[in-house]
Amino acid sequence: MVALVVYVLIALGTPLVLGLLAARFIRQPLRQFKEAIASLEQSNYTVQLQSMGIREFDEVFLKFNNLINRLRHEEKLRKDLVSDTSHELNTPLTTMIGQLTAMQEGKYPMTEERIATLKDQAERLAELVRQLGAYTKARMPYTGETEDIHLRQFCEELIHQFSFNLKQKGITAKLHIAEDYILHTNRGALQQILINLMQNTLRYSQASEVIIKATAHTLLFSDNGKGVPSESLPYLFERFYRVDESRSRATGGLGLGLAIVRELAESLGWTITAVAGHPGLTFVLKINP
Repeated sequence: MVALVVYVLIALGTPLVLGLLAARFIRQPLRQFKEAIASLEQSNYTVQLQSMGIREFDEVFLKFNNLINRLRHEEKLRKDLVSDTSHELNTPLTTMIGQLTAMQEGKYPMTEERIATLKDQAERLAELVRQLGAYTKARMPYTGETEDIHLRQFCEELIHQFSFNLKQKGITAKLHIAEDYILHTNRGALQQILINLMQNTLRYSQASEVIIKATAHTLLFSDNGKGVPSESLPYLFERFYRVDESRSRATGGLGLGLAIVRELAESLGWTITAVAGHPGLTFVLKINP
């Protein structure tokens, strides 16, 4: 009888003990996860979950940490964008307010020259707003439709679009693209990428020739101009970056064109880099035909 009682107690107690151990085993990672979520709700993107040595938990923790890292990166980009935009808006606004105040107080006469300056500054602000909109749109997840594009014909149309500007700058455009080359991608995104690269060449390169070349998995956009210093190459695709600040402002550059190119390329699953030519500059797009 005693043996039977002991057996029953063991039979009933074992699951209870195991349950208590399991609850204690699970409680610690759940507490850590709860604290991390609470920190995240307070916009604290520095929190990281520590490995528990338990495969199932560690896999979830790793994905959570990757998400936190991405959110931290996005938050930094957001703050930088606000700071950069404020800086870029401040210069033309300060000029406009200063001149308008001086004219209002009678210190400056309202001449056609000053009105033209104010108009230029207002147009610069409008262009900055448009470019910021394009940049923000380019950073959104890609959802556009794709289609088969005859790349040579597409680039011929682009060159025709810029024919007056190219002639004015004395630049000859050449295509090294097979007649039957087909690229399956989004037409609008590809068009904006090539337009921005062409505008960049026209504004800054001082080139006499531009070449667009396509290979199996690469699209090259090259010029034989003055190029850029090697130390500037890693920063060409950063927002508001200008190799020559004074020259960029004189030519109307806002420092967003190549940033938009990178965002559009990445939204298509491509990558873009800039390499120094001899002479000139080459933009290398790794594409998925």
